[in-house]
Amino acid sequence: MMNRTLSAIMIAGAVFALGMPSFAAADGKPATYTVTLRSGKVLQDAYILDKKPNGITVAHKDGAMFIPFSDMPLEYQQKFGYDPIKSARYEKKLHEQKKAAEKEEEERKEKEAKRKSGDDKRYKNRKLLEQQQKVRRLELELEEAQKRLDTTDKTIGENRSALAGMTTMDTSRVSIESPWGYGGRIRSGKNNAVLTNRLLKENDKLEFNRNKQAQDVIDLKLKLEAAQRSLALMKENLGE
Repeated sequence: MMNRTLSAIMIAGAVFALGMPSFAAADGKPATYTVTLRSGKVLQDAYILDKKPNGITVAHKDGAMFIPFSDMPLEYQQKFGYDPIKSARYEKKLHEQKKAAEKEEEERKEKEAKRKSGDDKRYKNRKLLEQQQKVRRLELELEEAQKRLDTTDKTIGENRSALAGMTTMDTSRVSIESPWGYGGRIRSGKNNAVLTNRLLKENDKLEFNRNKQAQDVIDLKLKLEAAQRSLALMKENLGE
């Protein structure tokens, strides 16, 4: 092991004492050594991969690492041509490059944030428009449903009035306008009974439909109220 180290020192001219790595051995292959750094860290089977003004990069048994000249004894700093001025300039250059890269990344993130903000605003505006359209659609549906309910209520009321009148009318000669547009005269109790039955059956159907229509109106009012609340919240979020 000692002969191999001495041979590497003579050939490469840059070997760490007591086992620091050289760039190449006599056969041209990297010479590997056990390296003990000033920090106490031990690297097994280490050899030099690269050299920079501020230190060297070595491969070793467990991977690879950069060793700054500040972690080397003074004599090995000299062996590897450590120049504090060059190292400082190199470190400054690395720092400037890092700052430039960080600035570029910040600018990229800022542009991305602005783009995303614009996309978010357009998305929210589109959703706001959709919600406004939904509210208007529900308003129209509610208006139509209320009209149907009012019409049904009116027809039921007319039928009830007709039925009430038929119970007290003179069956010898009575004129009555039916809800379905039939105009005629009741000339006998028999005809009066037929019309009464027809009105009763129609009112049963109307009452059934009326209950459904009333429920539709209630449901639409609830949906409209929920949609209006959502719309108000959207406007608040957009600062309107």
